[in-house]
Amino acid sequence: METIITEIAEEFIKNICAKLREGKSFSQIEPSMLKEAKECAAQLTSVYISAVDAQILEEKAGRRELGYRVERHGDERQLQTVFGEVTYCRTYYKKASGGYEYLADTALGIESRERISEGLSLSLVSAAKDMAYGKASDHLTNGTVSRQTVMQKVRRSEAAVEIPEKRRVSELHIDADEAHVTLCRGKKSEVPLISVYEGIEKQGKRNKCKNVFHISEYGKKPDELWEQVLSEIEKRYDLTDTRVYLHGDGASWIQNGFEWIPNAVFVLDKYHKNKAIKAMTAGLTQEDRRLFDGEIRWALAEEELRFFDELTQSLCEGMPEREEKILESSAYLRRFVSGISICEKDPRANNGGCTEPHVSHVLSARLSSRPMAWSRETLKRLAPVLAAGRISFSKTQQCAVLSNPLRNAAASASKEFRKGSVRTAAGLPNPDAIGVLPLTAKITGTQKILKLFT
Repeated sequence: METIITEIAEEFIKNICAKLREGKSFSQIEPSMLKEAKECAAQLTSVYISAVDAQILEEKAGRRELGYRVERHGDERQLQTVFGEVTYCRTYYKKASGGYEYLADTALGIESRERISEGLSLSLVSAAKDMAYGKASDHLTNGTVSRQTVMQKVRRSEAAVEIPEKRRVSELHIDADEAHVTLCRGKKSEVPLISVYEGIEKQGKRNKCKNVFHISEYGKKPDELWEQVLSEIEKRYDLTDTRVYLHGDGASWIQNGFEWIPNAVFVLDKYHKNKAIKAMTAGLTQEDRRLFDGEIRWALAEEELRFFDELTQSLCEGMPEREEKILESSAYLRRFVSGISICEKDPRANNGGCTEPHVSHVLSARLSSRPMAWSRETLKRLAPVLAAGRISFSKTQQCAVLSNPLRNAAASASKEFRKGSVRTAAGLPNPDAIGVLPLTAKITGTQKILKLFT
């Protein structure tokens, strides 16, 4: 093994030095240097896995004790990784209890029949959050992995959530809205998004939601979704004496949240409020529109519904051709007048309400910003991942755990790499001593190559 590592290392240094001698600009040599580094990493990984397999093979007493018998040697396997394809051979064992197993794969946590490493799978799914499946494969593997495989990885992914320490806050804001998506065969559907944060704070010239986290689930009933939201909130916050504001457009599934979130008050999202007011005044001259707009806002803020009804009637009489739209928008604003006036009564209610930006950045940017259609199965997996921003994988099978004798044998290969004894025996320089090579009577191949640049 020492000889193999020496050859790999010397070949890598030789190729790198050859690239540097070409005298090209950094932008020109960067791709080829990266390629050489990846190929070297793939070869060393192959050697490492072979070393683990060899150590397990040598542990005859431990294998007999556990009932493993060698069935055959040298079974080849290819595994796509973040640094390219790794090809290695391992030993196939028959179990006394029945069945067969590659113990080297078990020791390294590689699932059977899996052709893509977990690291590359995570990278592919992370890229697929922002780009098409094919582009994700092209970007990370030069198209080696198919679009279908990337989709399958997305469908196996799960949202990974890191829960901070539980604490108390004076106010908590919840934004609820949905992204409109197209399903396969042209059907329309909605993907809900719920964002929870502690208010808005300044970050330079921009505003930022403080300690925000998102929850999105496709296909869940409103009660199931809000139960999940309450559970996630209670993991992070002690809601004693916390004022909770629920921002949204007033849809029935959003109103369902008040049955789950204790002491929450509704705040009509400003985007939908402004949209309804503009719908009422559309068609007026600019001066009249400005006048009616101000009067409508005052009437709603003060809950002067009689005056608001008079304004509505006046608009209907002045624009009879738009009466239906005016009455529809007026009824919408009247229904949620308390969710509008609270912004005047309680200034803290204005410290939130970012429903549309959240949906746009978290969901719509990937799900509906470009012409595309989604399957329900993919949405169930992708929506939580987009919301959480972090990814893990659901295992198709439970990876077995080696018993102590074989686990210790497998660990001994790692120990050799960690201590550097293999590297030292191979005549390779210690990484900490690069640039100050030891003066010895024996000149190694590595020293010969590095001497070209001294």
